[in-house]
Amino acid sequence: MKSSFDGKIVLVTGASRGIGRDIALEFARRGADIAFNYLRSHKEADETQLEIKKMGVRCLKVKAHLGDSAKIKEMFDVVEAKFSRIDILVNNAASGVQRSAAELKENHWEWTFDINAKAPWLCSIEAAKLMTEGSSIVNITSLGSQRVLPEYFSVGVSKAALEALTRYLAVELAPRGISVNAVSGGYVETDALKHFNAASEMLKAGSMNPVGRMVTGSDIAQTVAFLCSQEAEMIRGQVVVVDGGYTLTH
Repeated sequence: MKSSFDGKIVLVTGASRGIGRDIALEFARRGADIAFNYLRSHKEADETQLEIKKMGVRCLKVKAHLGDSAKIKEMFDVVEAKFSRIDILVNNAASGVQRSAAELKENHWEWTFDINAKAPWLCSIEAAKLMTEGSSIVNITSLGSQRVLPEYFSVGVSKAALEALTRYLAVELAPRGISVNAVSGGYVETDALKHFNAASEMLKAGSMNPVGRMVTGSDIAQTVAFLCSQEAEMIRGQVVVVDGGYTLTH
């Protein structure tokens, strides 16, 4: 039985590790060809590309700084030259500075918004140029867009902007047959979570949901894949929360 993603071209930003890697691997397992970008994680990018290629699909890795609009355009030129089109874009790459509003500097704010909000906007516009009817864009957001988390000010506000961007693009791109949605993962079990100053509290809170376990990158990846399937055609501009029910009880 053929997968619905056989032969599809999927671009995942920030996929050398963490949630992005899990998303890229999920689509590869379902038969899609993968393109992904990275910035500093050279070793991890090589390992991810090798694992994807072992699944019998094509994989392109592109080093690109998404805070630079010129580099974004160059990345899409490389992807177009290799694959000629894009069927699915997952805006996963994210960054930020752990500071309170009073401690944050302007350059911290600009860096965070460039990566977390401006880049998904520009990537979506560039991807749409290479998309046909039935294509999909999924943005990866977080619990901090709706809940106040410790030292998460710039990231939380940027993710709220990303969710608004999701709604606007969903309406603008719908006439072209392109769906746009977002997935919010709550506390997700990744190496990145360990770098937060409040990591121990977050790890403890992550399993305090009705299901009783942490959300994994695979949970997020499977939800992203569903939103890109034909079965999700009428889901547009929504933020799908994948948190094991945490926000229902806290």
